[in-house]
Amino acid sequence: MTTTSVAPPPTSGPALVRGLSLLGVVALCVGNMVGTSIFTLPASLAKTTGPLGVLSWGLTAVGYLFVALVYAALGARYVRSGGPYVYAREAFGDFAAFQVVWSYWVSATIGNAAIVTSVVGYAVGFSTTLANSAVLQFALAQCLLWGLCALNIRGVRESGRFQIGVMALTVVPLLLVGIAALFSVEPANFRPFAPNGWGTLGAGAALVVWAYSGVESATVPAEEVIDGGRTVQRGTMIGYAIATVIFFVLAVAVTGALPNAEIAASTRPIALAAERTVGAWAGVVVGIAAIVSSTGTLNGWILMAGRIPLSAAADGLFFPALARIHPRYGTPWVGLLVATAIASVLLGLYFLKSLLEVFNFIVLLAVLTTLVPHLYAAAAEWAIARREGRRTPLAAPLAFVFVLYVMYGTGADVVRWGLMAVLAGLPVYVMLRGERAAGA
Repeated sequence: MTTTSVAPPPTSGPALVRGLSLLGVVALCVGNMVGTSIFTLPASLAKTTGPLGVLSWGLTAVGYLFVALVYAALGARYVRSGGPYVYAREAFGDFAAFQVVWSYWVSATIGNAAIVTSVVGYAVGFSTTLANSAVLQFALAQCLLWGLCALNIRGVRESGRFQIGVMALTVVPLLLVGIAALFSVEPANFRPFAPNGWGTLGAGAALVVWAYSGVESATVPAEEVIDGGRTVQRGTMIGYAIATVIFFVLAVAVTGALPNAEIAASTRPIALAAERTVGAWAGVVVGIAAIVSSTGTLNGWILMAGRIPLSAAADGLFFPALARIHPRYGTPWVGLLVATAIASVLLGLYFLKSLLEVFNFIVLLAVLTTLVPHLYAAAAEWAIARREGRRTPLAAPLAFVFVLYVMYGTGADVVRWGLMAVLAGLPVYVMLRGERAAGA
């Protein structure tokens, strides 16, 4: 396949370094998907859908296959950092591109605060001292954030190697435990199959969609990927496939190994299923895997948060400082520092109990805004194909409809507030456009 490249505006400053291999790209995608959510989602699904949740996994997997195909196709054609922003600008112009980069960047920076609290939450189970000290928990969260930020400033190659190690320490144990648990599946645990009605299938899919957040990861650091578009394309599809296999094995294993009521009441359903079917040691393995996996997810999304606004900032459509590249390491160091600082401040909201509800609501909005880039990417693939006189790729309209469907499944309140979060960026767009015009 012949690929094209959307080149950034010429600069005289330092350049990005190509250091992310195919294995690193796959590890980035898998790590950003198989993160914190997979370890708690079975309990949420058991409450919402019952065993029907297995079909919610299937529905979401099919929908995200189309989303992955869209990103694989666009990533092969437009090899520029920023992913969805690049495609939206190519298809629809500056304003649509700003909406994408604004919602995506806000989502990633806020989301990192939630991810690091999940890491600490898993670690608490292994230390009574940590569990009894909010100060130690806060200090650990800050060390994780800034330590991984430093790793990412040091270089994309180092960050990619970290992700490869995380993938090896997470995927293998989870698959082995999940496959072992499949031998203890009891058909009776699948009855009644839809205790809350078949209408909960969509609500289940809206929950599962968060596990697939990150399928687009390969496209965001595109300029730092070795062999460019070809690696982005292959890495996206391989990462999607590995994550989907893990999701399905664990979903069926947990649902079949435990009664639905037990799953719904558990804060650690996968570990519980492992203990019940394999042995107490398997629960410990799952707990360690949860810590390692969520740390990898945090590293992956810190990497993403530094690259999401990179091209937009270089184009004058986002804060210009976020386009600065480190002269020695070739990484977007200012973008990484700013995104980490925002997550660091938000941790204060989490540890102030009176503001915990505010923090949780902000995180909910962050999750909703991850869908906006997917919607624009699907529409961009559709629009570009029509503009070039090509037959519309089947994946594009199907991905667009699917993303709309899961947005609907998140509920009217979340969609309304999510829309307001996107529109809140309008004054920023007006300000940046004014500065761009004045400097022209």
